[in-house]
Amino acid sequence: MRRAIGRGGGSGPSAVQGPGGGALAFRAVVWVFVVIAALLVFAIAAATVGSEAFRLGHAPPPTIFDFDEAVVTVADALPEEAQARLSYDDVRELIGAELDHLRAKGLFALPGEDVVVDGERDVVLADDDAVAYVLGEAEEAGLEVTDADVFLVIEALHAHLAEIGAVGPEAG
Repeated sequence: MRRAIGRGGGSGPSAVQGPGGGALAFRAVVWVFVVIAALLVFAIAAATVGSEAFRLGHAPPPTIFDFDEAVVTVADALPEEAQARLSYDDVRELIGAELDHLRAKGLFALPGEDVVVDGERDVVLADDDAVAYVLGEAEEAGLEVTDADVFLVIEALHAHLAEIGAVGPEAG
């Protein structure tokens, strides 16, 4: 006895499903895979967005120091008597000297540089040390300023740096 192969001989998928049944089953399987793929893509995207949102929400924002903004902010924060004695150029020179002092201590870096702190210890700045350094720089620059003026500028600068998140807490 001979059997016909592939011509509806009574066995195989076409004998069970009837006309067009194979195409319908194929479409159903394709739709199942499309839905699964869409859910998988959504899950990956949601996980990625969620993890980045969490990371950004818990990371401190970068601190950007704008020198011109600092000059205006510091000059405006000074008492009226100091504002009458100091020009914006004087304040700019004093701020520049204090930033040089902070850079020498390893607490400030220019753009493109990294802040390198010596060891794992906290660095504490004494007011008298900063005033002495800035007074020396002001004297070299030919500025006629008082100790009180320098102290007020340094204090206002440090307040500005704390406001923008560039310094840590005060030592207690």
